[in-house]
Amino acid sequence: MLLSLAIKDLAIIDHATLEFGPGLNAITGETGAGKSIIVGALTLLLGDRARTDTIRRGAARAEVSALFHVDPEGPAAAALRELDLVDPDADGAEPQELVVRRIVAPGGRGRVYLNGQLVTVSTLAEVMRHLVDISSQHQHTQLLDPSTHLDVLDRFGGLRELRAGYEAAWQALVAARERRDGLRAQEGDRLAREDFVRFQLDEIDGIKPKAGEDEELVAEARRLDNAEALMGGAVQISETLGRDGRSAGAQLREAEKTLERLARLDPTLEPMRSRVEGARLELEDVSLELSSYARSVDIDPRRLQAVNERLDALSRLERKHGGSLEAVLAAAAAYRAELSRFESLEEAIAEAERAATHAEARAEAAAKALSAARAEAATELSRRIVAELHGLAMAGADLNFELTPLAQLGPRGKDGGEIVIRTNVGEGTGPLARVASGGELSRVLLALKRALVRADAVETCIFDEVDAGTGGAVGDTIGQKLAEIGVERQVITITHLAPIAARAALHLRVEKAVDGDRTVTRVVPLDDHARTDEIARMLGGLAITPSIRATAAELLDRASE
Repeated sequence: MLLSLAIKDLAIIDHATLEFGPGLNAITGETGAGKSIIVGALTLLLGDRARTDTIRRGAARAEVSALFHVDPEGPAAAALRELDLVDPDADGAEPQELVVRRIVAPGGRGRVYLNGQLVTVSTLAEVMRHLVDISSQHQHTQLLDPSTHLDVLDRFGGLRELRAGYEAAWQALVAARERRDGLRAQEGDRLAREDFVRFQLDEIDGIKPKAGEDEELVAEARRLDNAEALMGGAVQISETLGRDGRSAGAQLREAEKTLERLARLDPTLEPMRSRVEGARLELEDVSLELSSYARSVDIDPRRLQAVNERLDALSRLERKHGGSLEAVLAAAAAYRAELSRFESLEEAIAEAERAATHAEARAEAAAKALSAARAEAATELSRRIVAELHGLAMAGADLNFELTPLAQLGPRGKDGGEIVIRTNVGEGTGPLARVASGGELSRVLLALKRALVRADAVETCIFDEVDAGTGGAVGDTIGQKLAEIGVERQVITITHLAPIAARAALHLRVEKAVDGDRTVTRVVPLDDHARTDEIARMLGGLAITPSIRATAAELLDRASE
């Protein structure tokens, strides 16, 4: 049950606090006083989209908060426990408290809190759908749209789990079909693609590139291209370092001999002699290796031509497949993997066909179960609404929820559904949008909500001018029906009809006034005297005569009985 609602800096409301009670609560006031702002505040608490242009001019943000008592055995309490938003040590038989707070601020800085914990708007909507149901003029428009009727039926029938099970099966079927169709499309392109891949791979395999081969060939080509220079240079250096004539090696040998004689005279020279000997031996080794290198240099023009041709072949592959030999080898591996996939594509298509068939069978079974449950729910919903309409001064009305089998499965099953109505005896039935007047549509909506309230077990029902297009005895009957709902649920109604307001256990009036240079809206709880004045105003407008006041008092007395 909604205990209180606080609104701050929303539209023309600077601050207002509304206290509600059990049973039927009525909110009345002149047109334009701000009743729609209260409805807007309530929809914000239900998770509707926040608009920053609703922030009161000059304020940094708007804020709406509410205090609820939650049935500890109800679905809302279960959702709160799952989110760890209630005291785990609280008495399980006592109502749980829920404080909802929503801040609307520019630049996406809005926030939502449940019992002080920051949550998302989607979490707010999930919790609040178990607590509050709101019926408004907008739902008149929705009721005229046949595409919404099947959702109404599923809601009434308590088919949430069956519907969710079917939707999961439908999504699995859609995914299986997409995979199958994608593989089929690949099969259509496979032959042309396979020819291309095989050609590319045959070209690479014909050359048989090896990792690092290009660098080795470049080095070999450089040696072959400069073979004469390498051979001549090696011979020249070998002779310079060798042992013959005046080579460096011969001169070091002479120096070594001289140091040997001197070391006999002064032993401290022996280390230097040894070092000269080491240098001589090292240079002689280099000379021998260079001589051997010179003999190994191959002056082979044909080999040079072969190396250059190989480099050209590798270069063509590199230009074609990524600019490097590593990219060529990677492309070859990718082509081989793709050919392997081509070879297994037929098997994959067969498996995808089997999966799609299996998914379709499961979806068909889920749709069949959903359709059977809908058929039962449609009969009961039609019966209940007709009974309610007869009690709402539409004795000649008949209404049916017509289910139409569809040729193919769809996102909501294998059913189409639409509410059709006959408003008077002897007339034909037809869609709500074509047959029902505004007042009749209001009564159909109220009758439907009466049926849904029992199905949903929400704790608070809000009716925003569902009496539109009605008046007189019909308005009185609507008030009676709202009061009957108020026996089982908390009802909050925003109304222009005195017979409805007169039946309320608690009456609030919305007033608009000027405070300084600003327009403000206030919400005033009415005592018995003020309530008589408000009912009189609703009956007679500005000119409230003693007879109108007496009628208002009589209306209140009769409603209290």
